Amino acid sequence: MTKHYDAVVIGAGLGGMSAAAYLAKNGRSVLLLERHNIPGGYATTFCRGRFEFDVSLHDLSAIGTPAARGSLYNYLDYLGVADKLTFIPMTDLYRIADKNIDFTIPSGRDELMEFLISHFPKQADGLERFFETSKAIMDDFGTVIKAASMRGTDLDPAALPMFVKYGMKTYQEVLDALVTDEDLKTVLSPYWGYLGLPPSKVPFHLMAAVWESFLDTPPHHIRGRCQALSNAFIESLTENGGEVRFNCGAKKILTSGGKATGVITDDDEEITATTVISNANPLAAMINLVGTDAVPREYMRDLNSRIPGFSLVNIFFGLDCPAETIGGKVHENYLNFSANADPIWEKAFTLDPPEGIFLTFYNMTDPDISPPGTTLGNILLASYARPWYLVPPDRYVDAKNRFADAALDVAEQFHPGLREHIEVIEVSTPITNMRYTGNIGGAIYGFDQYLSDSGLLRLRHNTPIKGLFFASAWTIPGGGYQPSIMAGSIAGARALKMLL
Repeated sequence: MTKHYDAVVIGAGLGGMSAAAYLAKNGRSVLLLERHNIPGGYATTFCRGRFEFDVSLHDLSAIGTPAARGSLYNYLDYLGVADKLTFIPMTDLYRIADKNIDFTIPSGRDELMEFLISHFPKQADGLERFFETSKAIMDDFGTVIKAASMRGTDLDPAALPMFVKYGMKTYQEVLDALVTDEDLKTVLSPYWGYLGLPPSKVPFHLMAAVWESFLDTPPHHIRGRCQALSNAFIESLTENGGEVRFNCGAKKILTSGGKATGVITDDDEEITATTVISNANPLAAMINLVGTDAVPREYMRDLNSRIPGFSLVNIFFGLDCPAETIGGKVHENYLNFSANADPIWEKAFTLDPPEGIFLTFYNMTDPDISPPGTTLGNILLASYARPWYLVPPDRYVDAKNRFADAALDVAEQFHPGLREHIEVIEVSTPITNMRYTGNIGGAIYGFDQYLSDSGLLRLRHNTPIKGLFFASAWTIPGGGYQPSIMAGSIAGARALKMLL
């Protein structure tokens, strides 16, 4: 007998787990299918020697404090996920260092402004205008998103002056208009690494969203790493009656008359459903799972016009000493990141030695994250898949090791002696990401978040196939932990509305 569910969710990444948990919380029968043997997608961990490495989480936004909880915490609390986790606040935002500057940027809006003005007193007016503009555009953008979600048609542009003025500008355009000191621009720019495009190309409103998420409340990490978050989602799902199958994905989304009707699993079982939510990347879902014959041509044209985003080279390392031994003091470290980030980003299309690196010492936030007297660390570099495709298989290991060695050269300029204390090291590339997630090019944030593919222009959760929804970084609101989880909540709400 064919089993029927209100919803089948394909993929236990953050968006898929969020959508499944949301529907189960609302009393719907849900089956979550995951091809891997653990949940999480990029939100997983792995072990090498005596170290357990966090695949992707560096810091988490919108958690807030016990006195003033943030929006992400409130959503996780609603699902029954938050009380299964311990959130650890970070005392600083980041360290930014190059040949000219070396600053540790404090957490907190007032503390940040006081710090920056004390070091750049001539830029005080520009700094105040910059952060006022950042807050104002996010207030306006929130209104736009709310109206769009309610299909509002009565938006008055005059009521959204900051969005009208800055909504289609790059971060670099706004920064150049308000700040003149090049070192200060460097200090204010490294978060572009969270979005995958340099300041000259990334939308100002996306960078403003990052700033605003961290200014009023500190970023957090999770005790137990990101795997604890993924496990908590699964616990919440099953506590509310949902089901999950590991080592079993979907190989076909069934449709009839322009409507999703269920799936065929990897085990060749046919399961019917009123709605299907795909956490798989939309191109793969439509081409491989649905079949292009069942997808309107204009929709496929839209998908094919979007640009699959950047991936990463990750250098995971465990040190046989505390981070302080090699000068480590801060959780997040942007090293050799300059105000002109274009050359750093352009190298992501090559295998040339990197210039700037993003280095994390996790023990600075959670001293117990690795064995006593050791350090759990990571070096992260933006990288696109194409140059890695061109490496012959018999040269792949050598290529990634040479690339990692060049990144360690940069790290040792700021942390001498790092190499001699490495006990364990593992290097992943876009090819690794592609193999484990199935994402085109190993993309981590879905489509590249240009002005033409951000905000309301990003892919919607609804599809032209009735009852089929997307929930991932490829859709509104975009890439990252909080956006991916929110994408799941939006897709879940769309599916729930159809089920009512």
